[in-house]
Amino acid sequence: MQAGYVLNNAQQTPISSNREQYLLMAYPRFAGANNYNTSVTKPQEGQADAAVLPIEIAVFEATEQMEETIIRWMHRIISNKAPFTIQIKQQIDDATGQLQLRIADTTPFQQLATQLNVVSQYISSYQCKEIYFSVRPYLRSNQPCFAALFTITELVLMRKRYEQDDYRQVNVFALKP
Repeated sequence: MQAGYVLNNAQQTPISSNREQYLLMAYPRFAGANNYNTSVTKPQEGQADAAVLPIEIAVFEATEQMEETIIRWMHRIISNKAPFTIQIKQQIDDATGQLQLRIADTTPFQQLATQLNVVSQYISSYQCKEIYFSVRPYLRSNQPCFAALFTITELVLMRKRYEQDDYRQVNVFALKP
């Protein structure tokens, strides 16, 4: 998903001069689990395992000076969106024979991308690349999920300065109750 927005892992230089990489994530909640995990790579100890790890929705570069405006606009847009349920389905890839997970209906992600387009335009007005939206998000799983339903009640904005850095949470955006 992040092709073109991140540096090769072997490079140790900044992502772009005076820029940071931001990642907008959705944390699915299964069966009323109340905890979410801000680690992109693995679940934190003691938290409910929701089978599906965070869903990467969007990635972009911006300067730190733009962050306050980006957060304000994202908050305004996301807080007016109602929580939504997604269904995860399993399928076998015909080419590889491997089990894959997919979201049955990607409409909520497409709608979110459309709504956040104004933020993307703001970012590009400062000579940064527009937001790359993943309207068919890539899913990773710790275990099979057998057509499970997950609810998205909040989105998390994360950032990092260098490719080798871990993402750090910047803000949590709750969807409209």
